[in-house]
Amino acid sequence: MIALQRGLPKYVLDPALQCGPVATSDQSVPGTHKRVRKRTRVEMSDPLTVGERVADSAAGVIGSWRFIIIQTILVVIWVILNVIAWDFRWDIYPFVLLNLMFSVQAAYTGPILLLASNRQSTKDRAMAQRDDEELGVIYKLQHEQMQILNLLQDAQEKHSQILEMVRQQNDALRNSQPKSSA
Repeated sequence: MIALQRGLPKYVLDPALQCGPVATSDQSVPGTHKRVRKRTRVEMSDPLTVGERVADSAAGVIGSWRFIIIQTILVVIWVILNVIAWDFRWDIYPFVLLNLMFSVQAAYTGPILLLASNRQSTKDRAMAQRDDEELGVIYKLQHEQMQILNLLQDAQEKHSQILEMVRQQNDALRNSQPKSSA
């Protein structure tokens, strides 16, 4: 058993460390003694600031068919009321006020959508990096499992050799003992 343990990594043998590098989310910062906690997958998807929450919810609303349909209905109502209304036309034909509202909406919508897009790309990058790290750990564990399997196969071969030697010695002892006749 000790010979088998010699080739194994420390966290495979020590029960306190058995989850090893897979379970930890803390990483040490090079050049310091500080440990920085990495965000988990669930934490990466959670917005950190009020601005991120606003950008995510605004992007969710603005990028939906519901928003487009409601906005189209409101524009049609606006145009119909301004064309049909005889006495009170608050925005006559070129619809300058409507164009101004669209411009203001576009001025705010563009940056909000860019914020949400940047946040999503940051999350995607972090997830890809996390996946790469996990794949590295999985590859390392597979490599270690192959080493363990090789050690077990070597031990099995040695065990078979020892068993064969014991059988040969037993056969030799049986053949060397004088046969007693009754």
